[in-house]
Amino acid sequence: MNQDIEALSRIQNLTTDEFDRFKTATRMLTSKTFIIRGVEKERELYQFVIRNIALFDAWFSCMDASLVRDESMGVIAFRGSGNTRLFLSREEICAVLVLRLLYEDKKLEVSLTAFPVITIADFQQKYNAITSEEIKKTALINVLRRLSSCKLIALETQDYDPEGRIQLYPSIPLSIGRDALDEAVTLLRDKDSGGEDRE
Repeated sequence: MNQDIEALSRIQNLTTDEFDRFKTATRMLTSKTFIIRGVEKERELYQFVIRNIALFDAWFSCMDASLVRDESMGVIAFRGSGNTRLFLSREEICAVLVLRLLYEDKKLEVSLTAFPVITIADFQQKYNAITSEEIKKTALINVLRRLSSCKLIALETQDYDPEGRIQLYPSIPLSIGRDALDEAVTLLRDKDSGGEDRE
């Protein structure tokens, strides 16, 4: 018997409450990509998915997708293909790279209950330094809102003042791997040095 079909049969053993949690978790993973243990309202859902990971793996394999999980960081991520992928603008991609670098700098501050925190000014300065471009306030606001909706960060402020705080979620490393990060940073550096060589 196909292992996926065998694992899928476990769905009939779920109680009504568990089946509701199963539906909530699958909706969250497909719409928001991540379930993060350190987010208080997601902790129970995270534990439910981990306890029933074979069922979730089987379910998502039926739609040619998979789950990636890092239990040390407490993150479960949905990995789809084709039209299930999230498309980001150039500014958003640069912002994710910046967040990944900032997260690497701050990752020792991560615990089960707290996330590293930076200010909007920290983010803006790092973005400007890495891209060699100044991000405008409107673009900054739009990028931060989008990345917040993607569950990479949580904004602790709504007025976007430079001292406003941004929580860095452990979903950031799963959004861009170490190899992709190194490659992207190299490309940005090459772009900068290429411009200097031509002058």
